[in-house]
Amino acid sequence: MSREKLAAVGAFVLVTLGLFATGLFFVGERRLLFTSQIDLITHFNRLNGLQAGAPVQVSGMAAGEVREIEVPSRPGGPFVVHFTVREDLETLVRTDSVTTIQTEGLVGGTYLAVATGSEAAPAATPGTTLPSREPIDIADLLEQMRETVTLITETITDLRGDLEVAIHAVTDAALRADAVVRDVGEDVNAMAASGRRIAEDTSAIIADVRAGRGTVGRLLKEDDIYRQATDIMAEAERIVEEVRAAVAETRRTLAAVNEREGPAQTLIADLRQTVVHAREALSNLEENTEALKRNWFFRGFFRSRGYFDLDDLSPADYRQGALRRGGREELRIWLRGDLLFDAAPDGGVGLSEGGRARLDSAMATFLRYPLQGPLIVEGHAATGSEAQAFVAARERAGVVREYLIRRFDLDPQTVGVMPLVTPRDRGPDGERWDGVALAFFVERDVLREAAGRQARPPDTGPDDPTPASDP
Repeated sequence: MSREKLAAVGAFVLVTLGLFATGLFFVGERRLLFTSQIDLITHFNRLNGLQAGAPVQVSGMAAGEVREIEVPSRPGGPFVVHFTVREDLETLVRTDSVTTIQTEGLVGGTYLAVATGSEAAPAATPGTTLPSREPIDIADLLEQMRETVTLITETITDLRGDLEVAIHAVTDAALRADAVVRDVGEDVNAMAASGRRIAEDTSAIIADVRAGRGTVGRLLKEDDIYRQATDIMAEAERIVEEVRAAVAETRRTLAAVNEREGPAQTLIADLRQTVVHAREALSNLEENTEALKRNWFFRGFFRSRGYFDLDDLSPADYRQGALRRGGREELRIWLRGDLLFDAAPDGGVGLSEGGRARLDSAMATFLRYPLQGPLIVEGHAATGSEAQAFVAARERAGVVREYLIRRFDLDPQTVGVMPLVTPRDRGPDGERWDGVALAFFVERDVLREAAGRQARPPDTGPDDPTPASDP
């Protein structure tokens, strides 16, 4: 090949490479291949034609492209869209920037639009997942418009018949009103004539009164009738004065009765003193009875009768069955602490609404029997040291005892608290119980009588009454 041909081929190759490099530069510049970018992520349930390679705009400015779209692994899952944004626009893209899929015009291509975030939100870093807003499908809008137009057409069609009926009804009403006006026209004329006659008669009566004719005229013209009316009014005033005097005398009598030194007050004072003496006698009798219960001579008699003093009852005596003496048998209901208590505002323990309802339900079971025997609120705690558990158990039992006494008007002397936190004290499942238990001691005769009316409650665990043995 000659040198001229080699030179021509070389020039052609150089020009072609130059054009290729120029085109590659413009394509790379358009796709931002030579600009530093950051990778971001967003999610959509529907893509509306968005594909990999679609442009990305930040506030309307070309910022990157969609790199990859991950298809969801299950129905209903979102599409994961990976896209890039120029680093110089990173200050505008924040973690609260919202991404949307938009269309260039009505039939143009789709692109990913990123809104600028707020200054309070931090800037988006590579790998940040931005929130998204689902795109609006034109087909859905057209379908909704078609349904709306159909509904409006049906409504107009339905109302047209009703409107025609209403117009006919108004026309008939107008015709009837015109007929009524014509019918009552004669009556109105007759009423007008009667009005004129009444006015003439009234004028005649007024003339007679002014002339002193008739009863009313004499009343207005003759002085004798006026004097008689004056005498009647004076007599009425005297009667009213006598009534006032009688009322004043009655008030003075009542005031004398209510005076501090009066007979009524003396009688009331005597009655009050009698009531005070009666209360003192009953109080002395109660103190004497309590003294007899503790006297060594009568102690055996009361102990055989099942006498109990909840204030002096120790946990050891309680475990040994001190309250089962006198022919009593024990019924117990277990209540969990997490279902009974809430933290009180002062930092202590308080009953929740659900806890009060559960206590009411438990007491409804005990109300089948006469509330004569002792009712013990056992406190249990399964956390902390034995001393901490004792304090917690006693506080729980005290809160429940106060509620039961107030709610069911129980005798405070028959309701006691018993904290049980030793390893011997276990719940119905054989483990340490965390909560309270209501132990009600009923005489066996009462239980047998109740068993004749209904079956004995089964041993079913917490919240049910069960015959109990030693804790």
